[in-house]
Amino acid sequence: MRSESLHHTITLVATITGLLALVGLGIYLAATSHENTNGKTIIRWAVDAHPIRKVTIALFEKRNPKIEVMNDPDASQQRLLTQIAGGIAPDVMAMYTAEQLRMFAQNDLLLDLRPYVKKMHIPVDDLYPGLAPMVYYKDKIVAIPENCGTYNLFYNKKLFRQAGVPYPKPDWTWQDCLEAAKKLTKYKVVNGRKVPIQKGILVPDAWWPCFVWSWGGNVFSKDHKHCLLNTDEAKQGIRFLADLRLKYHVAPSSSEAQSMAPTGDYGGDMLLFKQEKVAMVMIGRFMITQYRLQKDLDWDVAYLPRGPVHVNIFGGKSYAIPKSSAHKEAAVKFVLHILSKENQLLIANYGDGLPTRRNKEIVKGFLYNPQYPKEKNNQIYVDELKYGRPAEDSPFINGTDFSSIADFEFGRMWLGEQTPEQACDKIAKRADEVIRRNLANPNFLK
Repeated sequence: MRSESLHHTITLVATITGLLALVGLGIYLAATSHENTNGKTIIRWAVDAHPIRKVTIALFEKRNPKIEVMNDPDASQQRLLTQIAGGIAPDVMAMYTAEQLRMFAQNDLLLDLRPYVKKMHIPVDDLYPGLAPMVYYKDKIVAIPENCGTYNLFYNKKLFRQAGVPYPKPDWTWQDCLEAAKKLTKYKVVNGRKVPIQKGILVPDAWWPCFVWSWGGNVFSKDHKHCLLNTDEAKQGIRFLADLRLKYHVAPSSSEAQSMAPTGDYGGDMLLFKQEKVAMVMIGRFMITQYRLQKDLDWDVAYLPRGPVHVNIFGGKSYAIPKSSAHKEAAVKFVLHILSKENQLLIANYGDGLPTRRNKEIVKGFLYNPQYPKEKNNQIYVDELKYGRPAEDSPFINGTDFSSIADFEFGRMWLGEQTPEQACDKIAKRADEVIRRNLANPNFLK
C-alpha cells in the first residue's frame, strides 16, 4: 500500500532541503574519501545520541578492523527521507516504530535481509514474538531489532521515605499512584507566588495511548478506518492523564519542568528524576544509563500502575539498511552484529532497554549484573512484556500527520483552551477526515 502524498512529501522535502543535502553530501564524501588512505570501509550509522552508541561502535570495530563506523546522531524520519531522496542515504538507520518501518518498506526503500540471515545463521527465531512488526514486512526481513521493552515506574526511595509514603506495590492502581503523587508534590513561596520544587510524577507526552488502553479504549478501529478517541473509554483515560497536570498539579507542565532544573543532556525532562525534582517517572529502562551517573540517587523500579485494564506500551528499536546504501556488505555485518551474544550482553549490562533475544545466557546476564547489585528487580522488565502492546497506527493515515493532529489538539488541552473530551473529539474527527480522503484517492491503494 503506497500513499501518493508520501511520494510528494519525499520529493518536496528533497527539493526544499537541497542545500542541506549538499552539505551532508560534502561531509559524507569527505569521510568516505578517507577510505582510500587507510584501506577501511566507512559506514554511516544514523541513530540517536545515547551514550551506548560509542561503546557499540568500539565493540564492532574491534571485531571488524577493516570497517569504521561514523555515528550520525539524527535519525528523524524527515531527515532520513531527505537523504535517501538526495542520493546520500546512510548505510544503517534506526527505525523507532513499526509504522515508520512499514512506511519505508512500503516504498521499497529497504534492503531485504533474508539472504544474509540465512547465510550467516542469524537467530531471528530467538526474538521476542512481539517484535515481529519491527522485523518483517510481508515475507521480507527488513530490519534487525537491537533492544526492546515496556515503560515502568521508577521511583525515588528517599523521597518516598521522607514523605512517609509506602513504596509502590505490584498491584498499585493509577488511583493509588495519584494519592502518593499528591503527598510527594512540594512548593515554596517566592515573591508571594507558589513555585514547584518537587512534583510527584512525570509522564512523557508520547505516553498518552497507554492511558486510552488502560481504560479499555483504542486509538483506531479494528479495520483501521476510524479513530476511536471519541469513545467514552478513551476520553476517561485522557481525562485522568490531563488531571494529573491540570487538576491535581502533581505532574509538571512543560514550563514548570523547564523552571525546576536544566535538562539539556540526553533524556530531556526525564532528567528531573535524576535531579530529584520528581519522585516518580514513567519511562523505559534506557534512562537508567543516566540515573546510574547520580551515585547518591536512591531509586528502584516497580510495575506500572494498573487501570481497569492491565496494559503497557511495548516498543523497540530496529536497524534497517537502505537499498541505496553505498556499502551494503559492511552495513549488513554491522546490523547482524546487533544480535551477537556479545552485543546483546552489552545492552543488558549497559541498561539500554532489554536485549531482544531470549537466549538463556543473555537473559541471565540481564536479570543480575554484579556491577549494579542494587538493581535487584530486573525481572519486572521481563514480566511486563506480557502486557505490552505496540503503538497503534493506521495504514490509512500517515503517522506524522496523525501525530501533528494529536500534538496540536492535546497542546490546546494543556493550555486550558479545551477539555480533554473536546481534544479527543477533535482528534478523532480530524483523523477520520484524513482517512476518508486517503481512501477516496484512487492512487492511495497502489
